[in-house]
Amino acid sequence: MKQILFVILISMSLNSMNAQSAYQQLDSRSFNTLINSKPGSLLDVRTLSEYQNGHIKDAGQLNYYSFSFKSNILLLPKDQPVYLYCNTGWRSERAAKILIKNGYKEVYNLQHGIMEWNLENLPTIVDPNAEKDEENAFSYDQFDQLINDQKAVLIDFYAPWCAPCRQMMPMIDSLRNQYASTVDIIKINADASKRLIKKLQIRSVPYFVIYQNGEILFQHHGSILKEELMKQLEFLNE
Repeated sequence: MKQILFVILISMSLNSMNAQSAYQQLDSRSFNTLINSKPGSLLDVRTLSEYQNGHIKDAGQLNYYSFSFKSNILLLPKDQPVYLYCNTGWRSERAAKILIKNGYKEVYNLQHGIMEWNLENLPTIVDPNAEKDEENAFSYDQFDQLINDQKAVLIDFYAPWCAPCRQMMPMIDSLRNQYASTVDIIKINADASKRLIKKLQIRSVPYFVIYQNGEILFQHHGSILKEELMKQLEFLNE
């Protein structure tokens, strides 16, 4: 009986410790409410270019990929809440884990990033001197024309900051050459096509979708194996 009681007490203690040491994931509306009602350190962990092209008011900026990121983020005060965000929540979640591991008690992460924030029509500030990324930019009209062709099209929605997107670029280029006669393979830069992304309600990248005559034949969110995409492309040729 004493052994059972001891195990229960240890379990309760561990659960309590975990509860105190976990960062909190918030949706866009909850995040917006909290940063306005409970002031703290609001930090954008994207690159400077991403930040300048649209950030939350009063947010600081610290590039997650910089060599000095960890040492700099640990300069934030521990006696107030820390609010973190990036484009999709991936980088900011890892930043949150760094803070929790180093003794920060109140850390909040914008779970689906500023992409969802924009879909909710929440306010952002754009630096008037920001250099716009125009590579592989698409308007909705261009996109509509693209997908309504009789020839099938595989679209790779990506972003320059997205590590999985970059890793799969050689694969996409290889497939483009391999299936050039039967399928158009197009890359669309989510950062450079924000109005289109908002119109399509795309919340994360990479996102792959195959259209033909305006209809979706296949779609996949996240990383994907070359073999799976080839399977879908071969199916179009049958």
